[in-house]
Amino acid sequence: MRQFFSSLLRGLDGLRRILVNGLFLLIILAYVAIMLTLQPKVPNQAALIIDPHGPIVEELELPTPASLPLTGGLATSQTRLHDLTAAIKRATSDSRIRIMILKLDDMEHSSLPVLREVQQAIAAFRAAGKMVIATGPNYSQSQYYLAAAADTIFLHPMGYVGIEGFSVYRNYIRDALDRLHIQAEVFRAGKYKSAIEPLLRNDMSADDREANKALLDTLWSSYLQDIAAMRKLHPERLQAVLDAPASYLEAHHGSLAELAKAEGLVDELADAGAIEDYIAGALDIVAGNYPTIAFRDYLRAAVDNDKSEHKNRIGIITASGMILDGIQPAGSIGSDSMTSMLRRAARDPAIKAVVLRIDSPGGSAQASEMIRSEMIRLQKAGKPIVVSMGGAAASGGYWIATAADEIWAAPTTITGSIGAFGVMLNMQQGLESLGIHNDGFGTTAIAGGIRADRAMPAEMASVMQLSISDVYQRFVRIVAASRKLDENRVESIAEGRVWSGRDAKQIGLVDHLGSFDDAIAAAANLAAIGDDYGRTWLKPEQGIADMILAGILGEADALLPGSMRALASLITAESLPATAITPASLRHIATWLGLPPTHTGALAMCNLHVE
Repeated sequence: MRQFFSSLLRGLDGLRRILVNGLFLLIILAYVAIMLTLQPKVPNQAALIIDPHGPIVEELELPTPASLPLTGGLATSQTRLHDLTAAIKRATSDSRIRIMILKLDDMEHSSLPVLREVQQAIAAFRAAGKMVIATGPNYSQSQYYLAAAADTIFLHPMGYVGIEGFSVYRNYIRDALDRLHIQAEVFRAGKYKSAIEPLLRNDMSADDREANKALLDTLWSSYLQDIAAMRKLHPERLQAVLDAPASYLEAHHGSLAELAKAEGLVDELADAGAIEDYIAGALDIVAGNYPTIAFRDYLRAAVDNDKSEHKNRIGIITASGMILDGIQPAGSIGSDSMTSMLRRAARDPAIKAVVLRIDSPGGSAQASEMIRSEMIRLQKAGKPIVVSMGGAAASGGYWIATAADEIWAAPTTITGSIGAFGVMLNMQQGLESLGIHNDGFGTTAIAGGIRADRAMPAEMASVMQLSISDVYQRFVRIVAASRKLDENRVESIAEGRVWSGRDAKQIGLVDHLGSFDDAIAAAANLAAIGDDYGRTWLKPEQGIADMILAGILGEADALLPGSMRALASLITAESLPATAITPASLRHIATWLGLPPTHTGALAMCNLHVE
């Protein structure tokens, strides 16, 4: 009887979950359907609202069941870089848009190359004689980089500008593994290949510290100089304030807002009402609300006739995220997904050249090589390829880039990391301490050699190290051949070391420093099609659920930030109990520890996180 009632209660609980999730799905779908059928109109003399949600990324990452609030997850939002820049560029020549308002409260940490792309679009908007106003109660370091591009920056009288500099910190777990009797079986090539250092040490190695310091110095110098140029400040003064903030703050009686204004970081201290009055005055509105339009609505309202105007096209492919085998969703780079897009570009007679936008720390070496090989096939079909590097194109990301006719990077791109590694956690001793023993036999010396519950046989360990060394030497040869460098020279700049885009150009790993648009122009030049060309964005082939997700996330995430991603989870997954441990949650834990994802092959990856 007890078992009967227990089964009944479980069934009722499952039915409850289905009904609640189904109702949630219907409500969201109905709301989105209504909003998407209402074509927004651009009012005259309007203010364009730039209000990114979450980090600014190269490609939106499709959500997982863990992002569903009804299953205990946390819904997050992202903003696609191209959506922002496309809206700003279109508004620059649109007579209906008079000013731009930057509302950056909900924007999260974003890479410097991405921020610079948006900043350059804002600068062009201002150069057209249009005003830009930044408003916010506070500004984070990333938010302030965009705010600094405005004509006028407003800050709340009790707010702050949170510039603190860049840092690299990791959690090192060697002692924890020892106490748990877990041994890390590590195979690597390259003394700077620090992705697995957290497993082997309790602190940062001298080699890793040297490489990271050189990189951070470049990134920080670029940030300071950009801010100083936009705000007409002296970088030395800003550095002095940040090195001893308490002493400078004391002169302003502890008011962070007053300090920011005194140092020229902001123009005015005002509350929301005063800011609204200022904007209305700038638009010559005497009374009532001034006309506005959010940038996502503006993208939908402003018709793009690009496809009908140009016969010659530049194909654009985004490679964003970890490099993995097979078909992968948006936000990851799948070897099969990428090769499919490259083949579509080869078959399309209108596409004369391809720009590959890379923002990746690397991943599977084999998948990277498969993508590189397909890029070479595209070149043999007579279509040049230009790589444009975003925030990172390191390790496997750089492996892919080597196939390009030209490589463009931002000065602050993180690239290089030419190395390879493999890792396996051996838990045999830990299991034995709990009374769990492993025994058996195989038909060869390496059968069953890759298992977490038994030590790796010496023969298998030798195979792994030889294989990793071979991958590394192959990587070095590919770089040497593609960049026309001596192999000894490549060895000296490889070893898994990361480089900034600026330094990478000096040592020959990239060809030019510039923006995404510069890379587009370079591709057109290589294809000899002049200035008469359009752009075609190639996307991975999608199933029905993915197409629904992409449409909703790309068009309407601003309507219900976060809820769109929750809806995506409902479409793509069954209900999960709130206590379920999902692959996504495990990846979050691995990221916190600074560990690479589980993979049975050689990895060419850089796990450097700059904050």
